[in-house]
Amino acid sequence: MTTTTADVVIVGSGPAGAAAALFCARAELETVLIANGRSTLQKCAYVENYLGFPAGIEPQSLLDLARAHVEQTDCTVRTETVYGVDRQDDSLVVDCGAETFRTDQLLAASWSESEYLDDLGVQTAQEEDGPVDEIVTDEDGRTNVDGVWAAGRITGTHHQALVNAGDGARVALNLIETVRPEYYNDWVAPDGYYASYDREIPVGVEEIDHDERQRRASAGREWMREFFEQ
Repeated sequence: MTTTTADVVIVGSGPAGAAAALFCARAELETVLIANGRSTLQKCAYVENYLGFPAGIEPQSLLDLARAHVEQTDCTVRTETVYGVDRQDDSLVVDCGAETFRTDQLLAASWSESEYLDDLGVQTAQEEDGPVDEIVTDEDGRTNVDGVWAAGRITGTHHQALVNAGDGARVALNLIETVRPEYYNDWVAPDGYYASYDREIPVGVEEIDHDERQRRASAGREWMREFFEQ
């Protein structure tokens, strides 16, 4: 059995989990995203209300884009099934069979199962006429168990993909603030922006000049063109 240590493990690679992984990895947390390849979004025939795609996009393409974005960071992505989570020596140990992951922070973003959290005593509540027990969180996304967070539909968030992506990002930022309180924001700012306000560049912010902005814009357009031509 292989054991991997990380700052945060995220279970579920749909819009909520992928967004959370992206923000955590870009905040330089050692991040593991566990995917089982069964996102509920795949049940949708076509996505027409995801911001940025005015003509709509196929669900699998949206999931592939999200995963490709995460994979461009230092996030470790694993296609596994989580069988359980327990606490050992003040760490959370995520059991995926042949591989385990040891972490201080766990973010549940999977749907529609949360039974892997049962041994930790994570509080759930039955949704009225719903198919699964929802994970109960506070307004920041924390559960009743220290170090365990949840985001997306499993918490009762509206099932629209864009809403879930936003919720994953929101909870991830709260988690980041807990782990790295000095971290300010994930923002690429114009060169000299903070100097113009007589401020130092905050942690997490990058400043780039006009030429670098143009280079990144060109590379971004080319990447998208190649993606949709495949």
